[in-house]
Amino acid sequence: MQTVIVLCGGESGEHEVSLLSAKSIIQYIPKDRYKVIPVGIDKSGYWLTGNPLFQNEDDPSNISLAENLESAVFERGKLNGNKVDAVFPIIHGTYGEDGCLQGLLELQHVPYVGAGVLGSAVGMDKDIMKRLLIPEGIRCARHKVIYKWQEKIPSYEETAARLGDILFVKPCNLGSSVGISKCRDAGEYDQAVAYALQFDKKVIVEEYVEGREIEVSVLGNEKVEVSVPGEIIPGEEFYSYNSKYIDSDATQLKIPAELDSGTVTEIQEVAVKAFSLLELSGLSRIDFFVKASGEVWLNEVNTLPGFTHISMYPKLFEASGIPYPELIHRLIQLAIKRHDLDNSLKRQKY
Repeated sequence: MQTVIVLCGGESGEHEVSLLSAKSIIQYIPKDRYKVIPVGIDKSGYWLTGNPLFQNEDDPSNISLAENLESAVFERGKLNGNKVDAVFPIIHGTYGEDGCLQGLLELQHVPYVGAGVLGSAVGMDKDIMKRLLIPEGIRCARHKVIYKWQEKIPSYEETAARLGDILFVKPCNLGSSVGISKCRDAGEYDQAVAYALQFDKKVIVEEYVEGREIEVSVLGNEKVEVSVPGEIIPGEEFYSYNSKYIDSDATQLKIPAELDSGTVTEIQEVAVKAFSLLELSGLSRIDFFVKASGEVWLNEVNTLPGFTHISMYPKLFEASGIPYPELIHRLIQLAIKRHDLDNSLKRQKY
């Protein structure tokens, strides 16, 4: 039996989402294959462990790390002196999904689920992601970048002249729809930029792409599997944080999505291409728009997607024939295989 740390929490605005994902993984991980050590990083960055790890766990709005947890000391593949075979880091957003945590785990010489340092960093940064994908023929929404230190923020009128009257404003390095706003005039735009800059020093403003919201899940390292596509039909203006994690009734999910076979094939092929171009591994949920014309546009790549019982990543693979517990198992084994491959490389001259 292998020992796996399920690592969650973190300092980003997606802290609670991470706890919800970890709760589901701990519940469904095959108990005959793995011993689980739950570890949470609190909002101040302290590593903590204990069982139970959560409090208010049945309330998605108020779930938090339990009180009186003990310190978790992680050193060279051991947690508080106990050997660990792999880490399942399900920390979304800043410091968890952007390559920082992955670099730390690399230095600890322990296998971990998900993309490596490079893939995590470029997959997280919505601006850099597009700069890599668009030259390779993958359609993405046009965008502008705004930095927190800019003396003059481009006005709504300047931006709309280039990108259109309806705009989306997003923190560049955050997920789960945190900090995102849809705006149609100068007042909404100014509020949206100020709001997004609370979460990230780099913000992107995107043109509005009208189309159906389609998602696929990807699983693998060098060879990958792509799930059937699913469609998001949000009950709100867009697929918001509330729709994803709090009020699942606000959104309708169609799995599989009603698409012709040619469009399904194109979406899956573009997903594989993007996964390879960004040097991802393990898992990813890739989000698309399908326009009325049939054109397929890539929206975002998520290298550590939500893993709750209502999250699209596991639901799409469940519809593709891989149950939730088996999916967790395969992800852990993919992490170990990638780690073994890395260990086969020479690090020194002699």
